[in-house]
Amino acid sequence: MAAAEMDADTVRLRRFDWRTDRTAVLSFQYEIYETNFPGFTVDDDFIRDYGLNLRDAAKNPGEHVVVLERDGRVVGFMWLSLLSNLLDSCIGYIKNIYVAPEFRGQGYGRRLLETADRWFEDHGAARATLDASIGNERAVRLYEHAGYKITRYRMEKRYDDADR
Repeated sequence: MAAAEMDADTVRLRRFDWRTDRTAVLSFQYEIYETNFPGFTVDDDFIRDYGLNLRDAAKNPGEHVVVLERDGRVVGFMWLSLLSNLLDSCIGYIKNIYVAPEFRGQGYGRRLLETADRWFEDHGAARATLDASIGNERAVRLYEHAGYKITRYRMEKRYDDADR
């Protein structure tokens, strides 16, 4: 990927660097998880475990982590992975994608998805998949415009007192 893949003057998409980018990427997890999973609280243990997984992903050739940088500040990121299953030899999976709220609606999410498409295709993926929360309507619209289709539903039944 070219060093300045997006708007050459202020925005670039580049490989994740554990030493310089982890603090920003870990800070995004609060919004990602607490918004998309109501009732979930990101705590120190979650951040530690996520950080260790992210560090390992940055070294794994079957995973690809990039950051979106604007004016020297990390304002988004994407984590890709190659998976195998019984039907296809390889599928691409977007584990996480994020653009800071003040930069949404400017085409950065679309460009991250285009980057994912290129990386998956270059690595032999037969298709791409991702998970989206039904309540994140803006993200769902983005994914649908990028060609993603709903292929299954994940349903949940709760047993705590709040939902009985």
